[in-house]
Order: sequence, then structure tokens, then C-alpha cells
Amino acid sequence: MLRHLEQASPGAAARLAKEPFAELANRTDIRVVRMPELIDAGGAARGDCSVSGSYDGKTRPATAVVAESLSSRRQHFTLLHELGHHLQQSDPELGEAALSHERSKEFEDAACDAFAAEILLPAPLVSDLVAAHGPTVEAALELFHRTSASRAAICVRLAAELKAPGVAAVIEASGTVSFAAAHGNLYPPRRGSDQRSNPLIGAALAQPGARGVIRRDDALIEYSTGRTSAELYGQAAWCGGLLLVVMVEYDAHWRAFAPPREGRARGSAGERWADCGVCETGFAAADRCPRCLEPRCPEGHCECTRATERLCSACFLLKHPAQFKSDPEVCDDCCS
Repeated sequence: MLRHLEQASPGAAARLAKEPFAELANRTDIRVVRMPELIDAGGAARGDCSVSGSYDGKTRPATAVVAESLSSRRQHFTLLHELGHHLQQSDPELGEAALSHERSKEFEDAACDAFAAEILLPAPLVSDLVAAHGPTVEAALELFHRTSASRAAICVRLAAELKAPGVAAVIEASGTVSFAAAHGNLYPPRRGSDQRSNPLIGAALAQPGARGVIRRDDALIEYSTGRTSAELYGQAAWCGGLLLVVMVEYDAHWRAFAPPREGRARGSAGERWADCGVCETGFAAADRCPRCLEPRCPEGHCECTRATERLCSACFLLKHPAQFKSDPEVCDDCCS
């Protein structure tokens, strides 16, 4: 994505790092709209992205929406994330790369996070701090104080440096997730989800604004399905009224010895869980497709059903048959 950006407009990455709103104001293919953040009935921010913004490629020009309620750091990260969607959806090569991924929507969203973080955080500085501290909360705090990058951008870069499956997250003072980035096969908590039952988060919330790093060996992630991750090694520290959190399954850099755990996740009753790439929900993998042998969700989606994807005549994107409920030729997104 960075390569495509620089090929179209040499020096754009450096200009975006300094003044992203000013740089995009000079483009004719995308317009930026700032508006209050929309909150649902449960108090969580609306939207499918990992950030508080949205992208609409069907307007002319395309529209990137950024929540005004965010800090300037977070607005920059959100704007760059939405620019990433614009690059993905307006360039055939990038679009095909996203669609070819098993979980294309999540892949595209993660790529946009990585794109934004790469622009905001210089690679040499990240490498130096990770070499000095490891992929830890200490390194995250240093990055926050030495750059203008948002906590979310820092989490993305830090998660990429983890050696074991883990999560780097930003937690609100209420105990809900503001942002989370994952590494390996550990699923991150959903934005807006309540994590107060996590012993690490609970310990940190009991000491609001405390200096220093809090460490627990019984941290865990609460999922919307009612299950949890297995116990994790975790760190948390207050940073400007929000918590920066790092949790890993093993090889915690801040411990001399952090082996993998044998404990079972709560609520799993021993079953294996999977996530559907179509429904984008978690489910107990009790049923496997006899053709592709992959877990099949309760709605009947599995790997071989994705092979029946067809082209929407409105947006010209490949969609799963389940996304054509209203019209056999036009996907539900375009019909809405």
C-alpha cells in the first residue's frame, strides 16, 4: 500500500505523517468529513472498522469519515486507516490481494491499521525501542512520549513485534476496549467490549492514574460469545487517562521464564472454537463440512461455500451468496 501511494504521489507518506488532513485536502479522489462519533445503545462506538471512522467508496469522490470526539493523534490514525481502505478498494491489485485472503474483511482492516501505523511511527525508532525494552508496555510508553502517534498506532506496531501469540490494546477508564491489535492465533477483544473481569484490567482500574507498570500472570480476554482466552501473561500502564496493555500466551519479555500454559479457556467446555469468515462471528466447531473438512458455522458457511462467491453488478466485488438476500445480482451492501 505504501508502494502504491508513493508511486502515485512521491513523498506522500512523509507529508501524511506531518499533516494528514492537509495532504488529503489536496486530493480530488477522496473527501474527508468530520462528524461526532456515533454511539450505540450499549455505549459502544458504531462501525465495522477497528477505528472510529468509516469509508464509503460508492460516493464520488469517495468519502472518509473521522470522529471529531477523538484526540488529534487518534484522528490522524483513523484518517490514515480510512485512506488505506481507499487504496485497497480503488486499486485492482490491492483489491484482489484482499479478496484472495481467507478472511478478506479482517485482512483488509488489519492491513489498513498496519498502513497507518507504518506512516506514523518511524521504523528505526520502533526497532531501537523494541531492542532496548522488548515488545512491552515500557516500549509503548516510550513511543507515545517520543512521537505524535496514537496509542492505537503504537499497539499495531508493537503487536507486530510480539514473538508469541498476543494482544496489544488500549483500554478506556471504564474498562472497555478502545482498540486492540493481535499477533498469531490469539483473537483480540472486540472494540467496546467490557474487560473489567480480566484480573489485569481490574488491578489497573483499582489504581487509576498510578505510575509504573502493573503485571499479572492470570490475565485473560473476555469474548462476546461468553468464553475467554486461556490465562495470559500481561502488563498494563496508565497513559494519559487510558490503559496501554500487552498480553501474551508465552515468552513474556518482562519475565525470566514464561512457558506456555496448559489451562483451558473458561466457557469452552473443551470444545474448539472457530470464526466464520462470512458471518464474522465465533462458534463452537462441532460440525465439519464433509467436502472441505473445515468447521461449518450454524448458518452453513464453510471454506468450500466461499468458492461459490459471485460478482456484484453494482460494486463489482466478489461476495458470498449469503450477501445477495435482496437481489440475486446486487449485493445487500449496494441495495441498502
